[in-house]
Amino acid sequence: MARRRNTSSPNLKLVGGGIAAVVVLLGGYLFLGTPQDPYRTTSPFPVKDYLENASSLRGNTYRLEALVDKTLEVAPESGRLFSVETTGDMLPLFVPNKLNGVNIERGQKFHFRVQINEKGLIVASDIRKP
Repeated sequence: MARRRNTSSPNLKLVGGGIAAVVVLLGGYLFLGTPQDPYRTTSPFPVKDYLENASSLRGNTYRLEALVDKTLEVAPESGRLFSVETTGDMLPLFVPNKLNGVNIERGQKFHFRVQINEKGLIVASDIRKP
């Protein structure tokens, strides 16, 4: 009886496995988002809504990517107040003392996790450099 020749090549299996691995990695990257946005699961900050009626956003948490314009006020007992620019609009941002370990200077871009306090002020709860 004649034997059949094995038509499966080890190289073909290796190439197929490599393609499958690339597809899985690419799918994971697209599904999970870019690793450069640490707050990708948090809603983006609604700048226009804030400028129209800040008190309607009280208590909510958002992500904000902004460029630091200047320091407006420094209160050693509570924190620092900055002017930041995002989407062409200037906003006030309060950074409490618990985040004093972050060196914030004019012209730097940051990713902020922010909350709107009871007075309608934007308060940073976390800061990261992009």
